[in-house]
Amino acid sequence: MSVIEQIICKHQHRGLATLLLEMPSAYCRLAAEAISELPRGHVLLTTGFYCFGGGETDGPVGTYFLCQALQKIGFSPVIVSDSYSKAFFEGVEFPVEMYDWQTDTKSLLQKYHPVMLLSVERCGRASDGKYYTMNKTDISEFTPPIDALFLQPDVLSIGIGDGGNEIGMGKYYDVLKEALFIIPSVVSCDYLIPATVSNWGAYGLLTALSIHNKTNLLPSYLEVSKYLHFIVDQGASDGIKGKANYSVDGFDLQTEKEILLLLMQEIESALT
Repeated sequence: MSVIEQIICKHQHRGLATLLLEMPSAYCRLAAEAISELPRGHVLLTTGFYCFGGGETDGPVGTYFLCQALQKIGFSPVIVSDSYSKAFFEGVEFPVEMYDWQTDTKSLLQKYHPVMLLSVERCGRASDGKYYTMNKTDISEFTPPIDALFLQPDVLSIGIGDGGNEIGMGKYYDVLKEALFIIPSVVSCDYLIPATVSNWGAYGLLTALSIHNKTNLLPSYLEVSKYLHFIVDQGASDGIKGKANYSVDGFDLQTEKEILLLLMQEIESALT
């Protein structure tokens, strides 16, 4: 793996090592290059993973800062989420579409004609059409099928995940089915970005975009901390700890700071 991927896969604890062996060594760079080659237009970004009665802290943070970066390089980001994560995006500077079971996927696509679809920690359907947590709990009744957007073959798609049950992981379905004690998603994507924490995967992509575009697009630790505090105060839960906490997947803010500082060093090294 290249340095960016080594950083976003630090502190690994979910058995993604087998998947990483199958991945290109610089998968963040490949995704960043594909993004940069696109014509400018709308990008639909989805996030929001149901847990403990609401949305979790992993996903919205990375999505928000990806929106900021994509806007800076000429795209028009649109957030697509559901009622369980709605409060995390109140007052943001980007359009927000709330997706429920009555949403017409084709109409949403026709409204924006997106040049890209990007998912950060959004549950993807399994082979039986249902949605499952890491411990195989069926959360279908709490998961509107936003992943239907990613079944469109003519739109570039990127999936960021950390467990195997997220949108995009279907690209390596056979590997995940054999290697992990989970029910993996079958929803594929063009470019997959696995990481120890999905927010870190988003930061890895932001780092690669920064280097490719020769401008820093990575948020500071203070910016990340501020937004994380905002969504926790709105009810976001740590998906591992099972409660509202200023942490992500069991990792405290000091670990978040460590990852961001290491990635920032990569950007500074590349741009000087």
